[in-house]
Amino acid sequence: MIEIKKPLLPIAVIILGITSLLVGGRFPYLFFYLAALLFVIPFLWLRFGLGKLKGSIEVSQEYGEVGKALTVSYRVINSPSGRFPYLELTNIIGSSFNLPPEDRLVTLEPGDSDLYRCEVRCPRRGKYDLKAFRVKTGDPFGFFKLSRSLSTGKEIKIYPKKKFYPQFALPDRQHFGSLAVHNMHMENYAQVSDLRDWRQGDSAKKIHWKQSARQGKLVVKNYDNYGDASVNIFIDMNRNNYRHDRNHILEDLAVEAAASLIYVCLKEKAPLQVFSEPLGEGFLHGSLLRDYRAIMDRLITLAPSGRRAFASYVNNCIYYLPPKSSIHLFAPRLHAAEGLLLLNLKQKGFSPHFFYLSVTEPAGEEKFMLDKLEDAGIKTYNLHPEEAGEYAG
Repeated sequence: MIEIKKPLLPIAVIILGITSLLVGGRFPYLFFYLAALLFVIPFLWLRFGLGKLKGSIEVSQEYGEVGKALTVSYRVINSPSGRFPYLELTNIIGSSFNLPPEDRLVTLEPGDSDLYRCEVRCPRRGKYDLKAFRVKTGDPFGFFKLSRSLSTGKEIKIYPKKKFYPQFALPDRQHFGSLAVHNMHMENYAQVSDLRDWRQGDSAKKIHWKQSARQGKLVVKNYDNYGDASVNIFIDMNRNNYRHDRNHILEDLAVEAAASLIYVCLKEKAPLQVFSEPLGEGFLHGSLLRDYRAIMDRLITLAPSGRRAFASYVNNCIYYLPPKSSIHLFAPRLHAAEGLLLLNLKQKGFSPHFFYLSVTEPAGEEKFMLDKLEDAGIKTYNLHPEEAGEYAG
């Protein structure tokens, strides 16, 4: 790409060329050739040198969390024959990180390289593309500039912060999953946790006969207690419910709180399913901590684009869920439809939990509905954007 900084030179060359053709003579042609060479020789030399430049973009990590620093490195490598009056690196960082585009002047000798590092902090969850940065140079007289894309961009995936909410409680179930629980009726007799001395009341089935014979006393086996913690998470992304959500505050809070619950479930090896209308007809699922990244790769781009009422969407999905499933709903709205939905879930034998997202304390209809749900034995949580929680390590 060429940019003419002083258009008078090409105009003068054209005029001299026309004059030489019309008038003839040695001097007109001499001036024409000198003027043409003054432009053509630097152009060809710089274009040839730019073609041999190499560059790369490196990132300290391709996955990060909101607010945490990342280091981006830009490297330029000159060829052994490359000579430039100057080099200008453009489009460093750029608008992807809500930062003004940054330019940097460098001087490279033949065969030298230059490395530029900068630290960035990603303000929101999502996928950030580091655009290809360009390198510019020009002739010593400033008549023109040449530029070239030096490296393709890289993608960085930024996840929400993981926080620990003390009020989040996972349910105990008896047949599925592997969440450790404090219930002796849910002992898994295939998993021995440790050995201990026999106590009055211990079942003879628990006696470890080989160890008892070796130690000359009765020794019994302790078993791991496991219960089902299958969790179904519904995230409201109806566009009308976020119409007044400035700067994506409640939208990001919904994904952040859901991500924290997802992380805790997977860490405890509790199977889960994640539903949201923008995800399409299917759902996200996982049962181990290694599934967290695959789930978050979809959720970090989740945005309020749904058209269907949240209560209607949930009702359609729960038709396929087994009885007594645990259902966690994250929504910035609690009106009659949502309240009726939660009460129906309770009556059908589900274990509903409602996470009300708001920037202020609930009042009016929301406060009335929250109280009614509490009276009905439905667990409700009021989450604010400034909710202080410890990081879920």
